[in-house]
Amino acid sequence: MAIAALAGMGGIGKTALAQQYVREAKAEYPGGRWYFKVRDQGLVTQLVNAATIFGWQLPDGLTDDRARAQWCYERWCRQYPGPRLLLLDDVPQYRDIRDFLPAEDASFRVLMTSRRRFGRPVERVDLGLLPLDEAIALMVQLMGDENRVRAQQTEAEELCEWVGRLPLGVELVARYLALHPTITFAKLQERLHRKRLETKALKQASAEVAYDQIEEYEEPIKAAFELSWQDLKAEAKTLMGVLSIFAAAPIPQGLIAGALPEWDEEDLEEVLDGVLVQRNSLQSDADGSYQLHQLIREFTVGKLETELSDQTSALQKSVADSLVNFAKRIEQIVTVSAQQVVGEAIPHMELVARELSHVIEDSTNATWPFVGLGRFYQSQSLWPETEHWWQSCLTMTEERFGPDHPDTALSLNNLGGLYNTMGRYEDAEPIFQRSLAIREAQLGPDHPDTALSLNNLGLLYDTMGRYEDAEPLFQRSLAISEAQLGPDHPDTALSLNNLAMFLYGLERYAESANCGVKALVIFLAKLGQDHPNTQTVGNNFIAILQKVIETNQTQQLDHHPLTQTILKNLLSNSSE
Repeated sequence: MAIAALAGMGGIGKTALAQQYVREAKAEYPGGRWYFKVRDQGLVTQLVNAATIFGWQLPDGLTDDRARAQWCYERWCRQYPGPRLLLLDDVPQYRDIRDFLPAEDASFRVLMTSRRRFGRPVERVDLGLLPLDEAIALMVQLMGDENRVRAQQTEAEELCEWVGRLPLGVELVARYLALHPTITFAKLQERLHRKRLETKALKQASAEVAYDQIEEYEEPIKAAFELSWQDLKAEAKTLMGVLSIFAAAPIPQGLIAGALPEWDEEDLEEVLDGVLVQRNSLQSDADGSYQLHQLIREFTVGKLETELSDQTSALQKSVADSLVNFAKRIEQIVTVSAQQVVGEAIPHMELVARELSHVIEDSTNATWPFVGLGRFYQSQSLWPETEHWWQSCLTMTEERFGPDHPDTALSLNNLGGLYNTMGRYEDAEPIFQRSLAIREAQLGPDHPDTALSLNNLGLLYDTMGRYEDAEPLFQRSLAISEAQLGPDHPDTALSLNNLAMFLYGLERYAESANCGVKALVIFLAKLGQDHPNTQTVGNNFIAILQKVIETNQTQQLDHHPLTQTILKNLLSNSSE
């Protein structure tokens, strides 16, 4: 297996060069090319997410990260034969990903980018600065005014040298000059020099000032950024601040709009594309997402601590609210068709859950980023990731709202449901019991959430074969739902379906069918025939009726029109 790395300072163009290679070398990799940015999200998590997008289901019980990574690579090899490329962008340390690279396999090539210089076994390509003539050519291309550059050739060359002949630095000053046609190259260099001196003085004045971790070679780029920053209007600065709060990953435009609900859609697009992208402060992708260059993101984060400090808390809350609202739209079961859209928001949802849940004041809203993450991973049977986020949600609610808070009960409910699905029944039982006790004490014995806890505990006992314990829980849950929510509510349908499947397991098929048809009618009316829950309940109901026929219990069925129609079709098919 060949492992290579493009190494160089920030702004040198490592990612752009690697992505260009991926595009141009497509024919060399018939087995496919996978790209992952690994600084802010683990490689294994991204590998598993990619596998599930392809519809590859990891085996149950595969929890070791190294084994999970190798399973993904092996499945990739079986599915798509031929040479394949794994591109890992912005690797902080080689040891972070070493154990999760493909096992020795000559069909794999691994290409990394990093600001660090890795030793063996990595074949390193050190990227140097742009040759002066190429830096000038880039400037001409970006400014679109060769005559202006040639007329000030000496000053243009000095300016390229001043920004270190770094592509990002050249782009920033070229965009600035293009927007200010009356400013000479010498005048711009004077301004840049003044900004750089201000930066050094600022760093010496306080260890807490932004950018105190920036390497010396990045100072020219920061000076160019400062000059571009001062040229921005207040609304563009605010938008940059919002973008820097998101994770270092492509940001779907919908999430940006969600963080700025008071902005007009056209105004937002104008500032994104007409101002920030135009000035090279922001990169746009063909899929409608946006991303800050890593260095520019670091610089802008510093602005949140200085110039934008009076807005920082509000902007953080806006980003968190955007992800909360997105998470609320994630279905209980994330279908394969929805996984890509939801997956684009996952790095940002994880950041909010890790770092910003404290800015979400409402207790239930604070759980939603965790709930969205739990649903996304559990729908793909990614048990370690699911357990991490359900457990993190429980820790958060206990610490912020208390061990007996209703949202702590919700967190317990989600974690217990995972353990039940995984077959960890002894772990699930005390968690469900604690959730039920909290809800009965805090919400009352007849509250709909209490009914859900009864339902879940009944399902667990059913799975464990404790039928005498399970049946009264199902019956009580159904009674609460019908009384509090109404006989046509989806949660009532859920209780009906669970009771139906419980009775089916006890071979009480006619009773099961009489409950099942009520659940199916509700789901058809409320969710539609194409919803996964409707389809599941519908399939369950057909299976129940088939058992009713086999055991000669048809006379015990209710005379519901839907029951009789499906029963007639089944009898007709069986006689053919």
